[in-house]
Amino acid sequence: MPADINIPRDRAAYDFFTPVTIRYSDQDPMQHVNNVAVAAYLEAGRLGFVEHMFAGKDTPANRMVLANLTIDYLREITFPGTVEVGGKMAALGERSLTTHYGIFQGEACMVVCRAVNVFFDPQTRRSAAPSPDDRAVLERFLHDV
Repeated sequence: MPADINIPRDRAAYDFFTPVTIRYSDQDPMQHVNNVAVAAYLEAGRLGFVEHMFAGKDTPANRMVLANLTIDYLREITFPGTVEVGGKMAALGERSLTTHYGIFQGEACMVVCRAVNVFFDPQTRRSAAPSPDDRAVLERFLHDV
């Protein structure tokens, strides 16, 4: 399947960046960063981006579950060094949030990702609409979508 061309590959398209240090143990026998480590980098980026959007307020991170994650590997990432995970809003549904991520090593886009999180009620164990306050915060990041 071809890479999703709708996910930005330009650093300037992203609202927030989370730096991640590449660990020696992130490598596989081919001496590039393993796909499992890339997924962990994206997780750090998702959490960093949500925390950034809510800027010290109670984040809904514990009221969302990851429903879908699509990763396109564009270039290999190698040890040593760091990467930066850029995050941006892509869509806000009635019960879900879609975000895009790019992993950059310097100016080069190494990986792009589309993530869909579903808002979740821990009491009923079902999807739920975000609170009006959460929705208002998220809507501020829906520019240029």
